[in-house]
Amino acid sequence: MAEEGVKGKITFLRYIDLDKCMGCYTCQAVCDFIHDGKPYIIVYETSIGLKTPISCMHCSRAPCVEVCPTGAMTRDESGAVYVDTMKCIGCMACLYACPFGIPELDPELRVATKCDLCRPLRKQGLDPACYAMCPAEAIIYGETKEVADKIKRRKAEQLVRAKMLDYFPKT
Repeated sequence: MAEEGVKGKITFLRYIDLDKCMGCYTCQAVCDFIHDGKPYIIVYETSIGLKTPISCMHCSRAPCVEVCPTGAMTRDESGAVYVDTMKCIGCMACLYACPFGIPELDPELRVATKCDLCRPLRKQGLDPACYAMCPAEAIIYGETKEVADKIKRRKAEQLVRAKMLDYFPKT
């Protein structure tokens, strides 16, 4: 793990590579287990039968953080967006601002909830559960430069494979 950064500075990223995702629901199941029946990454089946996991993107300019009137929606030392439940008033401005509709209102606590990239696990030096358990390695997590490099390498591999099919078509 990298050293702790300045609060709010994005030093770690999670990226979900939809080209590698096989829709197995492992990420959803482990998140459900870790969060006592409330998964913060959910695999949706699209109208054409493809399965895709949806979760908080921890945006660099997160609208949910910008509109929160109490500062409850904030970033931790690695840049992950989380909810400080002691500050949340349950106004749901974050939900309305989020282009993905990710934050939800906890019906019992009446505060916003969302993925925090397994903040308690990360405080123990562990990785987010969805990343650690993904059998297809579709979820990439790490320092920002490391994640960006891995994404570029994967895309380069895809381009080379596509080009090779042009030169050596299957017969």
